[in-house]
Amino acid sequence: MRVLWFVNTPLPAVTRRCGQPPIHHGSWLAELEVALRGNPDVKLGIAAKVHSSFAPFESQRVVYYGIGPYDSPCGVARVAERWHQLVRPHEDLSALREVAAAFQPDLVHVHGTEQAFGLLAGQTAAPVVVSIQGILSVCELMDPRGVDASLLRSVSPGLFVRGTGVLLGHVALRRGAARERRIIRGCHHIIGRTRFDADVVRVVNPRASYHHCDEPLRPEFLAAMWQLDRSEPQTVYSLSGGYARKGLGTLLRAIAMLREGPVPRIRLRVGGLPFGKSEEGRALAREIRRLHLEESVTQLGRLGPRDLARELLRARVFALPTHVDNSPNSLAEAMIVGTPCVASAAGGIPSLARDGVEALLVQDGNPYALAGAMLRVLEDVELARRLSRNARKAAANRHDPGKVRDTLIGIYRNVLADARYK
Repeated sequence: MRVLWFVNTPLPAVTRRCGQPPIHHGSWLAELEVALRGNPDVKLGIAAKVHSSFAPFESQRVVYYGIGPYDSPCGVARVAERWHQLVRPHEDLSALREVAAAFQPDLVHVHGTEQAFGLLAGQTAAPVVVSIQGILSVCELMDPRGVDASLLRSVSPGLFVRGTGVLLGHVALRRGAARERRIIRGCHHIIGRTRFDADVVRVVNPRASYHHCDEPLRPEFLAAMWQLDRSEPQTVYSLSGGYARKGLGTLLRAIAMLREGPVPRIRLRVGGLPFGKSEEGRALAREIRRLHLEESVTQLGRLGPRDLARELLRARVFALPTHVDNSPNSLAEAMIVGTPCVASAAGGIPSLARDGVEALLVQDGNPYALAGAMLRVLEDVELARRLSRNARKAAANRHDPGKVRDTLIGIYRNVLADARYK
């Protein structure tokens, strides 16, 4: 079975080839690649959006391809391309068809609806199956929930002129959401992971066949096991992946409430983009100053998987106050480590963790509910241990790499059988 993947970011073999550092976003795809390439019945090709061209190459039974448009060495040209993408997004599929013609797949698997790759459905001899990652159409609606004064005051006119930043990001999101709906309507087979994405697919394309398949996780998290006695009693860990969408303003307000009330020595450790390095980073720093949390919040910067696992082991609570998420890797990783989790009951999160069983789930955007749930975990030792134990058990079953591999191969066979029948 020859399977061609289209992915949004290059996998480790490509970044090594190009002399670039590994990309941790979407890292579960690298684990899925490892699981599949060990199966003798599958020959895998992977095409990724890259910034600089390279010749196709093969490594460990996988053939890798790069897809442009590539970055121009001229800054003015890069700005012009960004504005062109905002006005008329790139949907030229010729490079994708060339890759498919070179690899000659039996089946094409598009990972994500964020790019135009899914528009290949119906344009290749091989059947196309599309996996849902995030759902842009819902992000478009929910992102404004996280916009506050700190973010608005951090908007950069310079970034706007250069064709990027928060304001233009929402324009790009709106266009991407419209394209996403075209992709879902045009595809006969969709792979998802939660009741949330299944419902979206059913609404947008009732005729599509929906297949459930979970994702594997990185080994660093599988090997780590949280223990209450080794964690820091008043420490909360979270990520700064996006100030507005991830609800970081809500989290900071909840931390301020706890510090001014029952937990004066509470500490929040935040991994991700450095404060002040982007509009959202400046908003985070501004809100920290407004709430006088300078001594309570530690910014950790970008962390690799080992350091992420250490932070999860150190924390008494992992907090995810997001306004919208489908199946967030950060929550899955915290659950399999066993760090007690408090998260918004948003998007697909209730499909991953049951309230009061594997996590405490709260209304998104509500700092009182978030603070109260974190306080319950910080004060109730037995609750923390029960959430940890249940979360680890559920996540270990859901993310078992052999189980995920076998499920995915079964989906591939069903899609091929359906294509032959038609």
